[in-house]
Amino acid sequence: MKLLRKLFGMEKAPAPRLEHRGSREFDLRGFEAILHYKFKDPELARQALTHRSYLHSQPEKGVGESNERMEFLGDSVVGLVVNEFLYRKFTSLREGELTKMKSLLVSRVILSRTAKLMGLGGYVLLSEAETGSGGRDRASILADTLEGVIGAVYLDGGLEPARRLTERLLLRQVHEILSDANLANYKSMLQEYVQGEFKTHPQYRISSEIGPDHEKVFTVEVVVNQKVLGRGHGNNKKEAEQEAARDALLHFEKLVRGERQDHRRRRRRGGRGRRSRGGGGRGPGAGQPGSGGPHEESREPREDEARGPDGSKSPWAASRLQSES
Repeated sequence: MKLLRKLFGMEKAPAPRLEHRGSREFDLRGFEAILHYKFKDPELARQALTHRSYLHSQPEKGVGESNERMEFLGDSVVGLVVNEFLYRKFTSLREGELTKMKSLLVSRVILSRTAKLMGLGGYVLLSEAETGSGGRDRASILADTLEGVIGAVYLDGGLEPARRLTERLLLRQVHEILSDANLANYKSMLQEYVQGEFKTHPQYRISSEIGPDHEKVFTVEVVVNQKVLGRGHGNNKKEAEQEAARDALLHFEKLVRGERQDHRRRRRRGGRGRRSRGGGGRGPGAGQPGSGGPHEESREPREDEARGPDGSKSPWAASRLQSES
């Protein structure tokens, strides 16, 4: 942990959070300190940190726009920077191998972990309900906010400052990340994401065993809050569990992208980004499996979900990749 803080340029611990308040005020100086970047336009910084729940909780104040559009932009900026970095650094690797590496480096596990190390959650503007439900430590909020922050830096200073920030936060440890056995382990990645997002653990159960003992095929389901989020097949239980965890991670990525697209369509129809279900903002438990939130939209993983689309942020193992110095 100390090594990571040193690598990220954070010799001191993150500023303490204001635990006695449901939603803290915008702290530009503190935010710029952990980012090592000074904004020309402070409003871009504020927007990057504004979760939609904060807007819904204070509609009368007219506090501006949420960070969702910046997340969309930041996702593209991060993808460009990471793709160029990998292209230049790993000159002997083929396109498919580069895609696998990129998918891991920009996965929500890595983004949320990086944001947590920075102490970014303490600066996000959230509603009291979202804060009370653990929003400052929720993996999806941290990952989305970090993308929004990189998008804001791009708008404020251009590509080079955004590139330097992305490389410092996500690419300085590229060899360590790609060689981390836990990150090449889908079960480990899923557990980290589920713990950060839902404060619980994924459970695995065998749904079927087909064939004779010497060539049996196991089917395993991974369950979170009593909802099946992924399925996998294998010649043994461990292999099937890994495939089920991989399927669940791909499923989460698809849900996030689908939710963003649905939200943008609702905005174009004249809304202010309110959800069509569950009202504005996320209260305790919102978005969790079994709560009626967005993760309830699709329960049956499709056949094509087992194949990570090229260029997507789907988590792929990198254990077999040979990184070049």
